Amino acid sequence: MPKLGKDFGSIVNYTCSLAKEPATLYVGMPLTMLYWSDRHPYEIVEVKDQKHIKIRELDHKTPAGQNNAFTDSQHYEYSSNPDNPVITMTKRGKYWYRTTTITKDILDEIEKAEPSQQIVLKCFLANQNITPEALLKRGKITKYSRENLAFGFAEYYYDWSF
Repeated sequence: MPKLGKDFGSIVNYTCSLAKEPATLYVGMPLTMLYWSDRHPYEIVEVKDQKHIKIRELDHKTPAGQNNAFTDSQHYEYSSNPDNPVITMTKRGKYWYRTTTITKDILDEIEKAEPSQQIVLKCFLANQNITPEALLKRGKITKYSRENLAFGFAEYYYDWSF
């Protein structure tokens, strides 16, 4: 179970994390990804089954005449954007994980990339604790990183205090 002060720095995000997950997930269902104190709006774009979904962040903009700068009272308008990246999520046990599969093709991309981009790609692999040798041997490596999701509403909130 998520813990206030360990997983969240916001009582609002902690309370949202305690909400019961719906029995059935469906395409178009709104959800919110909960961070330390920020929140980001998403929508489900594909449901393979109740443990494998694809989500995409919703665009958000401040309504005309509204000023959200440096305030806790923030209001946004949300819209779906098919150009936003799709994220694969997998439920393992009681938690949801961002699922990233890295194939050996990335090694070819590193070779073809500009030097500055090569550094970014190599740092990405190092950050994931993936060696080129292991990637070549296995062909692909799947990484899971836990995310805190709240289903049924999509909300953006930026904590100005950090």
